[in-house]
Amino acid sequence: MSLRNRGLAAGALALGMALTVSACSGGSSSSGGSSAGAGGSFSFAIQKFQALTPSNCYDLYCSQVNKALFLGLFVFEPDASGALAPVATELTKSVSTPDDGKTWKIEINPGFTFTNGEKITAQTFVDTWNYSANGDNGQQLGFVFGPSQLNVVGFAEVESGKSKEMKGLKADGDTVISVELEKPMSQALFSNFVAGPQVLPMPKVAFEDPDKYEKQPIGNGPYKMTEPYSNQGLTVTKNPDFAGTPGNADSIDFKIYADDSALWADLQANELDVTTSLPQQALATAPQVLGDRFINEPGGLQYAFYGFRTDDPTFKNKDVRIGIAKSVNWDEINSKLYFDTRQRATSFAPGSIPGGGTDLCGDKCVFDAAKAKELIDGAGGVPGNKVSISKLASEEDDVVKAVCNQIQSNTGVECGIEVFKDFGEYLDALSSGKAPNGMLISSAWIADNPTIQNMVTALFASDGPYNDIGYDNPEFDRLLSEGTTSTNDQEQIAKWVEAEQVLLDDFYAWPVQFLNQVGAYSTNVSNVTVPADGLIDVAAITVNS
Repeated sequence: MSLRNRGLAAGALALGMALTVSACSGGSSSSGGSSAGAGGSFSFAIQKFQALTPSNCYDLYCSQVNKALFLGLFVFEPDASGALAPVATELTKSVSTPDDGKTWKIEINPGFTFTNGEKITAQTFVDTWNYSANGDNGQQLGFVFGPSQLNVVGFAEVESGKSKEMKGLKADGDTVISVELEKPMSQALFSNFVAGPQVLPMPKVAFEDPDKYEKQPIGNGPYKMTEPYSNQGLTVTKNPDFAGTPGNADSIDFKIYADDSALWADLQANELDVTTSLPQQALATAPQVLGDRFINEPGGLQYAFYGFRTDDPTFKNKDVRIGIAKSVNWDEINSKLYFDTRQRATSFAPGSIPGGGTDLCGDKCVFDAAKAKELIDGAGGVPGNKVSISKLASEEDDVVKAVCNQIQSNTGVECGIEVFKDFGEYLDALSSGKAPNGMLISSAWIADNPTIQNMVTALFASDGPYNDIGYDNPEFDRLLSEGTTSTNDQEQIAKWVEAEQVLLDDFYAWPVQFLNQVGAYSTNVSNVTVPADGLIDVAAITVNS
């Protein structure tokens, strides 16, 4: 499951992200000739997470821990074309529809239990999903069952607190989950929405004492927690009663790092074993220092973009917007500042997503300093002849400075940096209308699931929860909706691509970078790969003897 971890600029330094969205492998599993096998312990670097309860977990780091603690219904793996697709786990026996996509039957395999001994049944999922959807419970993943994704019959009543149970969700005996949707849906899309962000099964105690459960979740996966987590992290140990494929290591120590420099030092000293986040300064030397233990694979389900607020008079003229975009040489920035861990984006969906990887932006996203100045001058210039780029105080400023310098040098438009103390202050400025005119919006997205729909809806649909630029085009919304409600996979993708093209034709936002999956590991471990959704299969990692 790939998850959202929003930062500001295309200069955000967290390179191993999402959440979300599981499978283009990278990196060698060899480590200096050491033998590897089951047993032993290793450490894994994470950042502080918001919540560990599965229905409230919507960042990369809690999701990485939960990948060890829980087994869901699907994982993402590459298909024959290299694009990711949902694949049933050992828990899922079959997925079928008796009425062409309006009702779905998910049959689970018996024999799986939580680590407290409670049996996992269809009712387990019904209870978990109703709890997640109930607005009174304040769970971040409740939206999965709403209109933007599954659109389960009765969701609105449960979200509002008028009902405790979605009418369209039922348990048919112990092993069949019945899900009735408001509108028919294709099997590929239904599976994608169930798979990511996946609302994992939770036992009864999770609903009886949520605060206690949050500190020490009881799962059904290859590992379990034996004590509550702390600000320093947590340790999981092998679950001896797991009915699926067991983990290799006996235990995993998830260490919380607030300082990537300390993380890099610990990795080089073999005091840390696995990470999907490296400080920018380490990227220049990581291939030489780590050799095959440095992972740098394209195809991540994530992109960075810049945008213009639609109510900002500074960017009213489309030629001004295109001119600013063409004034920045992202190939150079990616090479010199990111050391080829990112590529210039040509659409909002990379090739690891079905229908992605096509150049939809065209010449508008190609660096051309002379053309950039010509477009801006031809439009009468930028009002006030000044723009700025947003940045968080905690972020490095070399990328933002490079972008500003190129805009200024190539167009003659003055460019400054607008610093916000944290992400909350930045969001407050946007929502309150206090963001200064002339400020480019910079952000990033990590897919929840490998669909074009997920790559653009939350950020650019008129009712999107993270539509910071205020984009509102009925044609874009219509095409997104027509794609989502189509039961033909190819028509579905075609509609979403059309919607993406409308967005790029309006050019209130443009993609600047596709982010690689980046990671690294010590000589203590083997079989480490970073899949496209950024969530490493920790159960597969082996400790070298």
